[in-house]
Amino acid sequence: MSFVPGSSRQPGPRQLQGSRPGLLDPTQPSRVLRYPNSTLSFAAFDPLAASGNAQPRKYAPDADPARPKRIVIETTPGNRVPSKWRFVPRARRAPGTPGLGDEGVWPRLVMINGEPFILSEDQWDIYKLDPAYDCFIPAAPHHPIITRKDPSLEGPSHRVSSTNDYPKKRRLSSPAPDAEEHRHLNKKFRTVVSLVTDDEGTDVEEASESGDEDEVEEIVIEESPRRDPRNSNRAKQRRKAREEQTRERREKVKAKSGSTFKSNRSRTPEIVDLTMDDITPEPTTANGAPAAGPTKRKVFHGSESPEETSPRGHSYQSNKRARTLSPGAARADLDRKRAERERRRMAQLHERMNGLKEQREQQFWKELFAQTPLPTPPPSQHNGDGQHTAEQAPPSEEDAERQAAIEESRRKLAELEKDRPLWEQEAQKRAMRERMEEEARRLRKEEERLRAAEVAAEEQRQRQRAEAAAAEEQRRSQAEQTRVQQEREQRRRKERARWSYGPWTIGRAMERYKMLSEEFDATKFTADNPLDFERVPWPVLHAPVTLRLEDIEWSAVEAFFEAAKKHMRAQDYKTFVEKSHKRFHPDRWRARGILKSVADEDLRNCLEVAANTVAQALTPIWRAMKG
Repeated sequence: MSFVPGSSRQPGPRQLQGSRPGLLDPTQPSRVLRYPNSTLSFAAFDPLAASGNAQPRKYAPDADPARPKRIVIETTPGNRVPSKWRFVPRARRAPGTPGLGDEGVWPRLVMINGEPFILSEDQWDIYKLDPAYDCFIPAAPHHPIITRKDPSLEGPSHRVSSTNDYPKKRRLSSPAPDAEEHRHLNKKFRTVVSLVTDDEGTDVEEASESGDEDEVEEIVIEESPRRDPRNSNRAKQRRKAREEQTRERREKVKAKSGSTFKSNRSRTPEIVDLTMDDITPEPTTANGAPAAGPTKRKVFHGSESPEETSPRGHSYQSNKRARTLSPGAARADLDRKRAERERRRMAQLHERMNGLKEQREQQFWKELFAQTPLPTPPPSQHNGDGQHTAEQAPPSEEDAERQAAIEESRRKLAELEKDRPLWEQEAQKRAMRERMEEEARRLRKEEERLRAAEVAAEEQRQRQRAEAAAAEEQRRSQAEQTRVQQEREQRRRKERARWSYGPWTIGRAMERYKMLSEEFDATKFTADNPLDFERVPWPVLHAPVTLRLEDIEWSAVEAFFEAAKKHMRAQDYKTFVEKSHKRFHPDRWRARGILKSVADEDLRNCLEVAANTVAQALTPIWRAMKG
């Protein structure tokens, strides 16, 4: 028997995962890693964690909830050198692609030198760190593209110096002539942002990496416990100047986009990277204020690149704000204002406390006077003639009001004393009612607990009964299977003993076929009584001892019915062929569910193929007899 194999599938794109460089390019680790055999780790950058301040930052309501920036951390084997981290540069983007910080969902399909690969985000960042490759994100629905840069198009300023131990992407090979003059600059990364044109004439906006470091500096300044208020103004001035320069540069490039470029180099995206490795901290004075020095950013004017060497010098214009107040005076002014605010706050607190104290004293004396009766003034005893006349001075209006208030208070106290038994009785009733409610709640909880315990016990009993019933059913099933297996083995032994001895002739083959056919037609095959190869009446002339599944062939079936035709009458042969044709018809087997009783899938498939072979061989014999 032969089986036709199915169609093979085409292999899918190769997957590149992990943070190890050089999966495709063996030379990639030498460009990406600072130290040999070091490992890379990628994470999202948190400015607060970088600044070391544990206090949560209060973001402005209009803050842009952009995606966290990615950083790469390089760790040497055995931590012989402290780990270093840096920002992962952004990829080039086509105009109109949404989200400057969002580069899509990873892993995703990326075209690397014209071949499709499934890249994880770490592998994508590794190729962005490699200066020999260009990463570009086109407009939807195109996939990101990674291409190898042409070494002939890269200027000497973009190549990594062989003597440099700390190579970075697009690092200057040699410092500018005035680098020694500005060695105290405190900015570690500086990048010029420009709108350039690629080879296809599409405007591509290069993302500035200096924004990442500026944001770090601004957050560290904002979160400092005693920050100089001038730092925020300086950051705003730098941001405003940077935005103005970017806007002017874009307008100039757009105005010149219609003109024809004379050289291929002008069509190549040029990114002027002024990356500086000087991490010398800014010198400070004794009082903590920054010392005077050339620590401000220089604005470069002109069309020439800073990295181009020219016989004439470069003109720089400093945008440093002129100092109008000394650091000591500013700090003294801040301390004075802080002391003034603290003094006003303490004065308000004392005033409020004195007011509350006077109010309590007035309330105390008012209640005391209300409970004390006024003394009766003695009668007047002055008379010139010695006659004593009792004359009372008329009470004033204020005394009358006070006396009325006292009488009203006494009346209310008397009413309260009169109603005291009712209050006590109501209080006792309320306490009794609360005790009864508490007792009822306790009894209800106890009843619920008992009911829950009873339900749990009943569920446990039902579960045990179900497990016992399942075990009994399994035992009976196993016993039934054992009995059926024993009967099957006994029947096989009998058949083997009956048909295995003596010469095998056509008559014995036909006799065995008829006997097995009657048993096959009357048996109901189920999972407990499955079908096997020996119980099928195969119409072949082979001896049962040597009969195998491979012997059920078209020619063997035709030979069997040719021999039966010679040993039977015409009418009996016709009935014999019709019954055999119905017996092996595929619809008859499906209706009886014969193949469903076979648990072994391979045996079931083989029996189905053999039965279909017999049915296909019987069909022309049955048609010839009908015709």
